[in-house]
Amino acid sequence: MQINKKQILEICKVSWTAGKKILNIYSKEFEIFRKKDMSPVTLADLESEKIIIKGLKEIFKKPVIFSEETNNKNIGNSNNFWLVDPLDGTKEFIKKNGEFTINIAYIENRKPVLGIIYAPVINKTFVGVEENTYKILNKNKFKKIIPKKNSKKIMIISRSHSSKSEQIELIKKYKITKVLFLGSALKFCYVAEGKAHIYPRSGTTYEWDTAAGHAIINGVGGKIETSKGIELKYGKKDFKNTNFVAKTF
Repeated sequence: MQINKKQILEICKVSWTAGKKILNIYSKEFEIFRKKDMSPVTLADLESEKIIIKGLKEIFKKPVIFSEETNNKNIGNSNNFWLVDPLDGTKEFIKKNGEFTINIAYIENRKPVLGIIYAPVINKTFVGVEENTYKILNKNKFKKIIPKKNSKKIMIISRSHSSKSEQIELIKKYKITKVLFLGSALKFCYVAEGKAHIYPRSGTTYEWDTAAGHAIINGVGGKIETSKGIELKYGKKDFKNTNFVAKTF
């Protein structure tokens, strides 16, 4: 399926609408629930998901959508589909540190060909297509991202999912000179911009956590590979990813 510039902006508008809803809930007291795996979920996750699924259905004819909270079963034989994380970084949302995003991606033949990450608190939108990555300026202009070059290697890792021993091992392996900590899929955006050069992740992640960021990394010529050096694929039966490394070198 060809997705044109007008449609990309329409998807961005959907994410901005979802972002407004999230920020409205963020500004007040909210209840925290627990899913079966004991990970947290809030009303913001659920309301954002409703807005995004409704929006995609209005833009595209009968889209196949898999989303984290309620619409994530029966992958079947789907090769082309949407992956949605309506609020990536729920732990950061609960901490109220602003480091959370909305992730929307389109998968074609098991690869992410479009990825949109919107960070409501800092009001930044990133779009990755097959050969380019952009920031959206003034809600209508596409500014191409060209990663800043730096001889030093900066590693960015999860604020909520990393251990000290793992950090030490990675610093030695990749000859890292600086380590940054950040929540949510914003880490992919930092790598795409050149603010960091490598983002390793161990432990469980799901396809909706990584797909949009994967497209954004691909757009600047980077890659996301498993520990076996194989590109991360999408459309797995349980949507679970293995360990991976996103990098631009």
